[in-house]
Parts: sequence; C-alpha cells; structure tokens
Amino acid sequence: MARSKRTFLIVALAMTCAGFAGWIYQLMRGLVITDMSNMFNWGFYIAAFAFLVGVAAGGMIISSCIYLFDVEKLKPFGKIASLSAFACACGAGAMVLVDLGSIQNILNIFIHPNFSSPLVWDVIVISCYIVLTFLSVYFQLLPDCKKDGLWFFNGGIRNQSLEEVEKKSHTWSKRIGLVALPFAIGIHTVTALIFATQNSHEWWHTAILPPDFIAMAVASGGSLVLILAIVLSGRELFNERLGGYRIICRIIAVAIAVHLFFTAMELILAAWAGSVETQSLLGVLFGDYGALYAIELILPAVAMVTFFSKKWTASKGQMVFGSVIVLMATLVHRLMLLYPAFKNATVSFDVLGANGMADWLYPVSTGRVIEMGFPFASTYAYMPTAAEYLVSLLPFGLVLLILAFMNLKYPLVRR
Repeated sequence: MARSKRTFLIVALAMTCAGFAGWIYQLMRGLVITDMSNMFNWGFYIAAFAFLVGVAAGGMIISSCIYLFDVEKLKPFGKIASLSAFACACGAGAMVLVDLGSIQNILNIFIHPNFSSPLVWDVIVISCYIVLTFLSVYFQLLPDCKKDGLWFFNGGIRNQSLEEVEKKSHTWSKRIGLVALPFAIGIHTVTALIFATQNSHEWWHTAILPPDFIAMAVASGGSLVLILAIVLSGRELFNERLGGYRIICRIIAVAIAVHLFFTAMELILAAWAGSVETQSLLGVLFGDYGALYAIELILPAVAMVTFFSKKWTASKGQMVFGSVIVLMATLVHRLMLLYPAFKNATVSFDVLGANGMADWLYPVSTGRVIEMGFPFASTYAYMPTAAEYLVSLLPFGLVLLILAFMNLKYPLVRR
C-alpha cells in the first residue's frame, strides 16, 4: 500500500514538473504557441478552469451537506470531499495564472487590479475558496492527528483530550459547511454568469446556464469523491460502505438528469426559434463539433443509467467507470461551451441595398471571407495545440500532487 502511494506521488510530481516546464516555455514564447487568437481568446485553459472550479464546488457541496444534515453513511468520505475541493481549487487558481500568459499580466492582477475584469474576481474568489476548503480539511483532520500523533498545524490541541478535539472538529466542520455551501453554489453561479452575461454570444446568453453549471458541478465533484473513496477505502471496506457509495451515485444521477433536462430545453427552444443565429449555432453543434457534442450527451446518459441501477452500483468497477465518464463528459461540456460560441459569427450589421434600405445582415468575424452568391464571414475551428496540453499538465498535476501527498502523510480513510 505504501509503495503504491509513493508511486502515485512520483507520477503526480512528474506531471507537475512537465507542466511547469511547458509553462516556462510559454512565458518565453508567449501565447503564440497556442491556437488562440483575438477572436478565439478563451481556449482550453479557460475550459479546464471552469472544469476544475466545478469539481471543487461539487466536492465542497457534498462535504458541507454531510455535516449540515448529519448524513452518517457519508461521514467517512467527508475528508475526501473537502480535500478534493481544496486540490481542485488550487488547480483552478494555477490555471488562471497559466491563461494570463505572462509574468507582467500576473503581477498586474495584484498590483493594478481592474475590478471590471472577470479574471480579477476569479482570482479573488478562488483565493477565498482555497482558504475555506483548507480550513475544512484542517478541522476534519484534527482527530486523526491527535490519535496518530501527526502534525498538521495542530499545536493548539496538544493539551486537549481526544473527546474535546473530536467535538471541536465536528463543531467547526458544521460551521464551515454553513458558510461553504452557499459559497460553493455562489462561486460556480458567478463563473456561469461570466459566460451568460455575454449577450454577444448566442450559445452563452441564457438563464439556464448557472443552474446547469451547478448540476454538472455536483455530478463531477461527486464523481471525483466517489473514485477517491472507493480507491482509498480498498476492497475490504467496500461492502461495509456500499450504502454510502450508493447515496453518492444517486446524487450524481439526479444531477445528470437535471443537466440533460436543461440541455434538451435549450435544443428544443433553439430549433423552435428558427432564426439565422440559432440555425447557424445548431449547424456548428451537430456539424463541426458533432462528435464532441455526442460525447457530451451520451456519456452522462450512460453514467446516469448506471448510477440509478441497484445491480450496477453493487460493482466497484462499474461505479468507478461511471464516475470517470462523468468527469470526461464534464470536461467536454466545458470545451463545448467555448467552441461553438467562438466558431459561430456573433456580430452583424445592416448592409444597405440600392434603395437605401437594409437588405440583409452581414455577419462579422475574424477569419476568411467566402463568396457564395453573397459574402459572409466564417471563423476558423480552434483546436488546442500540443503546447497547450503540456502546459495544462501543471494545474492537473498540482491537483494530483496535493491528493497524493495528503494520502501518503495522513489517514484520509479510517479502516
């Protein structure tokens, strides 16, 4: 067991170092190494940021609910939920720094903050979230540190009895949950509103986006918690904690059902509207990015069916498989939030005919102009470069590194 923990730590460290090397290369060359442009200025980095923020929010929502509602079957997974939220919040913060592109831009965020910029508020909110999730992990680990004589900023409990420490841990975990639950919902709502308030993008400008973000956050955060709980608990505790696993499965399944309902409503309304903009958007969704969009729709549906089934949730492999495909689908969902929005021409102006009246709308975008009876503009299809994937190993590697280190040093699961 100890050997596998060290191997996990080494792999996570290697990922982080490779990503850091890629980031140094990006700092030297600039964002020119990416496939982003003035038109497609939010790429894989922002999609990954939204993904990590969502997983962090979902993990914290589950952790908060465990203590606020005294869900006994889920209490063995409280530390795992809080730690996954903390690790993903740190990864999201690193992803913001990566997306800024240069050291000067990073320094300007702190020295000359522009409070009208969404990135400034991202940094502020993520910083607060990191502190909040760290405190949640801290108070939940205190009893274990007292029992095993471990150190985790716990000098203040040396003269206290185990009963006093356990009472302190439970009280403060509940208090933090009371703050963290609305904060987790709020942080992801704000993240969604950054997109939803951009009325120049048809794909984003919808009131459904914030609650849909929350639904996917609960599904993805719950999936990471479920994977970690099953893997860290081991085979010998599987049957004992099966009831808790199934509760998480049901939570994930309900969240996916809500997401699929919102998606269906969006597609029905877009098809019903029949406007030029919506028809163009649907063409991009089911044409240019049809394969990715199919993945976004099919994988969560498969996971939902799996998690609603009592038979399939009796298998450790089925639950891990379902959780993995939910995480994959969530990342694709974040990518598909960006790709169609930037691919579709979003701004238009009236072109006057010979009679001085507006004959038709000319869509404006950066890209090539094509003559086909009448002129129109189209943007290029963005695709992340190898350098973008390499740099992204830094935030994702940091998430795994935090999880691996804490798993090696502290008892995240009591056997």
